[in-house]
Amino acid sequence: MSYRLFRFLAQALTILLLVACSKSPQELVAKHSSRGDGFVAKEKFREAVIEYKNAAKADPKNGTVRWKLAQSLLGAKDYRGAFLELQKAVELDPSNFEAKGKLGELYISAGKTEEARAIADNLVTLRPNDPQAYILLSGLALKEGKVDEAISRLKKASELDPKNVRPLLTLGNLALLRQDRKGALEWYDKAVAVAPGSSEPHISKGNYFFATGDRVEGEKEYRKAIELSKDKEGIRLTLAEHFIYQDRLVEGETELNNLIKETNSQKARKVLAEIKLEQGKGPEAKSIIDAILKENEKDLDGKYLKGRLALLDKKLDEAKALFAEVVKQDASNAKARLYNGVVDVIQGRDEIGRKEVEAAVKTDPRNLRARTVLADLYLKSGNADGAEKEAIEVLKLNRSSLPAEVIYGDSFLLRKDYAKAAQIYTSIIKQAPKSPVGFSKMGLLMKRQNKHKEAAGYLAQALELSPKDLGLITEYVFALGASREVAKAEKYVLDTVAKEPRNPLLHELEGRFQMANNNPEAAEAAFLKATALAPDYPAPYYELGMLYVSQNKLPAAEERFTKAIAKNDKSVAAHTILGVVLNAQNKVEESNKQYRRALELSPKNALAANNLAANLADHGGNLDEALKFAQIARESVPEDPNVGDTLAWIYYRKGLFDTAYPILKEAVRKAEKNPVIRYHHGMTLAKKGKSKEAATELKAAIALDPKFPGNEEARKTLDGLK
Repeated sequence: MSYRLFRFLAQALTILLLVACSKSPQELVAKHSSRGDGFVAKEKFREAVIEYKNAAKADPKNGTVRWKLAQSLLGAKDYRGAFLELQKAVELDPSNFEAKGKLGELYISAGKTEEARAIADNLVTLRPNDPQAYILLSGLALKEGKVDEAISRLKKASELDPKNVRPLLTLGNLALLRQDRKGALEWYDKAVAVAPGSSEPHISKGNYFFATGDRVEGEKEYRKAIELSKDKEGIRLTLAEHFIYQDRLVEGETELNNLIKETNSQKARKVLAEIKLEQGKGPEAKSIIDAILKENEKDLDGKYLKGRLALLDKKLDEAKALFAEVVKQDASNAKARLYNGVVDVIQGRDEIGRKEVEAAVKTDPRNLRARTVLADLYLKSGNADGAEKEAIEVLKLNRSSLPAEVIYGDSFLLRKDYAKAAQIYTSIIKQAPKSPVGFSKMGLLMKRQNKHKEAAGYLAQALELSPKDLGLITEYVFALGASREVAKAEKYVLDTVAKEPRNPLLHELEGRFQMANNNPEAAEAAFLKATALAPDYPAPYYELGMLYVSQNKLPAAEERFTKAIAKNDKSVAAHTILGVVLNAQNKVEESNKQYRRALELSPKNALAANNLAANLADHGGNLDEALKFAQIARESVPEDPNVGDTLAWIYYRKGLFDTAYPILKEAVRKAEKNPVIRYHHGMTLAKKGKSKEAATELKAAIALDPKFPGNEEARKTLDGLK
């Protein structure tokens, strides 16, 4: 290259750089805003966000740009980012009442009602004919449970702006929530008439049809919405999820697989992976997750799904690490925050877990799974009002959500408002007549009211729809027994076992039924069969041990299982049951030896691990070793209150009272008739300075069994509290 040519190129490059750098902030704002507007027109909100952020960087005090950025963040479902930008937009341009209205809505979603009411009052004062003010006031009324007032406010908003579909759709949702199907459909039809070219009314109408059981019309409305929308991928994903919720698994997965084939949709892969995880199909989920991470190993959604897979495989520490990593990199990832909290709850950190789930809801108020889990946590902690409110929030967004409808009904069951619970469960039966849920809930409601014959009738209907559901089988059998139809119950049990003779769960059920029926020989045979079929399954070992204790056959049982071990030292069942029998005779060291051998043979044997941990904690053993075994048991059977009690009591012994407390609170809820658990709960409450509650628990423990192990310490502590 000649010197003259090099010089010319250098000069040209310098001129280009000068030209590029000479653009004013106004020109950059115009350039990036124009690009952002183009992306918004195509409903590509994430791309629009990038352009508007560049525009905001060029002119940070441009209120119009901040407002556009906030709207795009809302479109991209980044509610946290939208909230911050709306605050800036309103600060820069106080006359932007539309931005104020959106900010008020986010305040309501976040539970900041005072801030939302201030905006609503301001709008009413300055713009009495602005429908946004009444939309905000309706949201505040719903937060306070004032449904009639909310409806009145929405009607006012609709009168002020007849072409605004949002109030119409919300009115439809509220009518449906009140079981007014005709009224709901009328509001949805009005929304379609007002905005015939919009996909949103058709989606809401489709949700209505899915919720009322008209699947054909529901799909038609969704197909119409897909035609009208530029975001076809998103609506097709929602339609696929509806198929899944309606038990149309083949159609749902077909829709997702078609999306993947036609558009290489990563979103569809992610939804499909979640479905496989929900179905417990780990290997299938793994192949999809591997494909997601192969395309982008740093994909946070992929890592979140990998955490879900670890959770499915009960690898709790691995799952916790993956969820925590995702949350650290993206605190707005509501799904990761949700399951980060779920793992905390499983591992006994109930309060920490609940707060994390609450954070997930605040991060994404439209995350229905997070709200449903939070509602369930409130329900389990006895907070009926919290459970009801969260269930209503879910149903407002998706009236066809069966889990939310169930929790909504359960919140009234918890309050002992049986009439209202029955009304909701009956509605579930009408909404989903091919699902066993409504029938089973009505059965349990009848059982709660000691109407055992009626309970058996509903449970029989549930079993017709789900004949292999062990929980339903168990409830049905014992409902028959309670209604004095023992022969019918026994025949049903034996017929069920005969159909699946190698199912240990059914043999264990047979054993429990025979025990209740005062037939110890048949019970013993059934429990032994269960242990032979599933050496790692703890329940029949425990039941056998209790059977021998109740019969006072401890020496004979000890002799029997000692001989069994002499013939076969690798029998997990023999070592475990012998440990229980020795424990009942206060031969602690000998029983520990049997538990350790059982754990050598079966490292996840929950009963052996739990009992060994309890012995170490109560008889001067190493607390760190006890904690290790208690955690093994907890991972294997996280819902068992006895296992939770052991773990919590070890935390108590180590002085970790705040860690012990939520686990014991949950254990008491599940086993309120267990004096030892009530005693442990009371002792922990006393250490936390809750003297009144502690006294109540200790008195309850003594009343249940004046001679339970630990009664002397309970009485001494109770005297100290007085």
